[in-house]
Amino acid sequence: MGNAQILDQYCSRSFLSRQLEDRKPIVVTVRCESGLLSKDLMEDDRIKQFLPVPGLNIYTDGSKIVYKTSNAFCVKEEDTTKCGRIAHLRPLNTVFQADLLAIRGGGCLWASKTNQHVKVWSDSESRLHSISSIDTKSPIAQQTQEILLQSTNIKFGWIRAHVGYSGNEEADELAQKAIQEGTPTYIPGPRSHVKNLAQKESIIRWKTELDDGETGRIAYNVLPKVKITPFLWQWPEIIFVTGHGPFPTYLIRFNIRSIDSCGYGDLGNLLHYATSCLFTTSYHLTKPSTDLEPFWWKNSYDQQHF
Repeated sequence: MGNAQILDQYCSRSFLSRQLEDRKPIVVTVRCESGLLSKDLMEDDRIKQFLPVPGLNIYTDGSKIVYKTSNAFCVKEEDTTKCGRIAHLRPLNTVFQADLLAIRGGGCLWASKTNQHVKVWSDSESRLHSISSIDTKSPIAQQTQEILLQSTNIKFGWIRAHVGYSGNEEADELAQKAIQEGTPTYIPGPRSHVKNLAQKESIIRWKTELDDGETGRIAYNVLPKVKITPFLWQWPEIIFVTGHGPFPTYLIRFNIRSIDSCGYGDLGNLLHYATSCLFTTSYHLTKPSTDLEPFWWKNSYDQQHF
């Protein structure tokens, strides 16, 4: 599927309607029971330094190496690993999504099926804060909130990464292993991926229109490639590249002048004043032949110091 098709899929009315319909119950549920959510999720012991609880502790981790994204979780009781799960995602998925998916799938879904008190550990405070926020925009975080509203036996905790905690180290090793051996897992790409696709497609269309266009040819000769980074030009440079200045051929478009010729009767465009007009003799550049004019604009711009 090409970038244009993917972009159209994301931007289609049916897709947007489906996304809005999917999100409505989440937003309504969270806001109607915001007191419960705030009380449970924002307690001090929800996000704090590592202090394992008696019973079940679930350790989660997400990983992304180059273009490979994965996550994992392991369930430990005392020092014994009871179970775990590893999964790998698509290259377009982010480590933020991988972490949240491990918390939702490993921590919340698994813990919601038991009556025991469970503590879910993550080494990322930003993921935990995303889950605790009523205004979170992440679908995975919203789904996690729904699970938490129905499961009062789950609590969260923050654990420092790579300092020797066995549960966290085991989850990290599983996440690395999941890159090659994990269960393939599909989740929609992040908004940043959609924006990136939209930008690439826009640049392709912009370039096509620029190549096939009939206006702005002077600017096209100087800047034949499309770029999204701005050029910090001064006023003289803008006049030279665009031809938008005190020239009869430009002013006549706005009825500021009645004729498009200079005082000597020649066509009063930028090229004329830059190469031929007697009023600007001291500023003249060598006039190019017609077939070399596109190259002349580019070379003249590169060589001049405005």
